[in-house]
This record gives sequence, structure tokens and C-alpha cells, in this order.
Amino acid sequence: MVQTTRTFKLSVGTTVVQLCAENPSRVLLWIVNNGTDTVYILSAQNQEKEDGFPIYSKGSHKNQFSQSELWIIAESGTQDVRVMVVS
Repeated sequence: MVQTTRTFKLSVGTTVVQLCAENPSRVLLWIVNNGTDTVYILSAQNQEKEDGFPIYSKGSHKNQFSQSELWIIAESGTQDVRVMVVS
């Protein structure tokens, strides 16, 4: 099986944006928060940041289990987030 790796930069503000679409072929999603404040991973667009999974400043999260769509929002300002998707 040939795997494809895609990396990209995402500027995350205080409005919910899509982090990744549903992808049944995804085997890894790695998120690095290069920003100065916390970002939150959400399972639905209509959730509040308090419902999300926090990634603190300079922290990261590796997801090897979920293939569903995910959303993201920042605690404040605009945060620099880096994403790697392997499928």
C-alpha cells in the first residue's frame, strides 16, 4: 500500500474552521501548535472550545485512530498550527 503524506500550515483564529475532512484512508493526523496560546480540536463545527481537546502552545497531538472530520479553534488571537496527514 502506497501512503501519501501532506503537510500544511493553518492559521487558526477564534472562529471554528475545518482542520480535516473525513478520510477513510487516513492513518495518521499530527498537529503541532506553534502558536502562543491554546487551540482546541472539535468533533463538530457547532461545538464550543470548552468541548474540545486542548493543544497547548508549542504542544502537539498525534491521532492514529480517527478518520472523521475534525474542526479547530484558538483560545485567542491567531495561532500558527502545522498539520501532517498520512493516508
